[in-house]
Amino acid sequence: MTDPSLGRKKRKFTIIASPKGVEIAEKALLRLGFDSKSNFAKSRLLARTTVTKFFQCEPIQLDSFKKICKELELNWREIAGITEEEQSEQLERNDCSSFDTNKGVEPVQTLRRQVTVIDESSQVIIVAIVLEGDINSVPNHKILESILREYSGKTIKILDVQKGSIKLFVEGSQEDIERLISLIDSGELTTISGFPVKDIQVLSESSEEDESNESDDKWHLVQEIASKAVKGRKLSDADLSSADLSSADLSDADLSDADLSNADLSNADLNRADLNRADLSNANLSRANLRGANLRGANLRGANLRGADLRGANLSDADLRGANLSRADLIRANLIRANLSDADLRGANLICANLSDADLNRANLSDAYLNRADLNRADLICANLSDADLSDADLSDADLSGAIVANALFGGSLGLTENMKRDLERRGAIFGDRPPVPVS
Repeated sequence: MTDPSLGRKKRKFTIIASPKGVEIAEKALLRLGFDSKSNFAKSRLLARTTVTKFFQCEPIQLDSFKKICKELELNWREIAGITEEEQSEQLERNDCSSFDTNKGVEPVQTLRRQVTVIDESSQVIIVAIVLEGDINSVPNHKILESILREYSGKTIKILDVQKGSIKLFVEGSQEDIERLISLIDSGELTTISGFPVKDIQVLSESSEEDESNESDDKWHLVQEIASKAVKGRKLSDADLSSADLSSADLSDADLSDADLSNADLSNADLNRADLNRADLSNANLSRANLRGANLRGANLRGANLRGADLRGANLSDADLRGANLSRADLIRANLIRANLSDADLRGANLICANLSDADLNRANLSDAYLNRADLNRADLICANLSDADLSDADLSDADLSGAIVANALFGGSLGLTENMKRDLERRGAIFGDRPPVPVS
């Protein structure tokens, strides 16, 4: 039996180093002669922020976690705290005698829980089942195990229970895991012991050796990109997450649907690159050359684009929530329907940019240049426009309610009624007396 869902793109799974694991890793750095974490990250082509998070016991992607441990000649399970000793200790702490724990009490829906299946042979698949519920109401692990077995098969076995995000480390045969995935994806299995099932993640569909080979292929590709120009290269769907590609030449490259999350692309040349639907969440793109790049539908949530050159770039429908675009050059950029809520656009150059239907809710646009920008139907609710230049901008049907407009220049702006102008002036906006200039 083969479930077609196993062929889908893997969803990301994060893991955290234990405090004891970090101590071991710190000693390994010294033993291997690395004088700093930054030098270690750079020499191993890992994004510095990923290495920093590892040593600060913050979650990072599983493949990056394994890469760091491999480079430090450490066992990743030991560094994560997945040991037999901890397993017994955690199981005792979470042991409950009743199947109906907290029966009749409304569950507190605050934390996500993950059930992880660890591969021990080529017949075992790694998955993560995400549950939701109160951290203190986890039932006896044997009860969860019996429920999973009842649904999917007798090979299911919980190996470890950890606090925090509540990870239940489990193993099972390929057939039983496939059955479990099918039940959850079809909606037949929606709760486990009363906890809603939020998600199931396939972490590995092969043996540890095959997974290691796949990881090696990824980092060989990163090495190749970092060492020589790949102008115009086909890299669609490539996994380059958490890689250090700073100053890399990726001009004209096809990176559509690529995973560049948490990657360091600072000072990289992405001139005219196709990044359609690429995942650039939390990526460092500071001072990157993105002139004419296609970022339509890209995920740039939390990305650092400080000082990036985005002149003429297509960012329509892009997710830029919370992104740092301070002092970015966005002249004539296409930001139609882009989500820029909570984004930092201080001092950004948005002259003649198209921001129609864009969401700029709570965005910081202080000192930004918005001359002749198209802000038709833009959401500027509670946006900070203090000292911004919006002269000759098209503000037709834009929502400026609650926006901070102290010392903002609105001379010649289109689409503002006399009542709106008076209201903006009362709030500190500055209007000139020159006639409006149509947006070209």
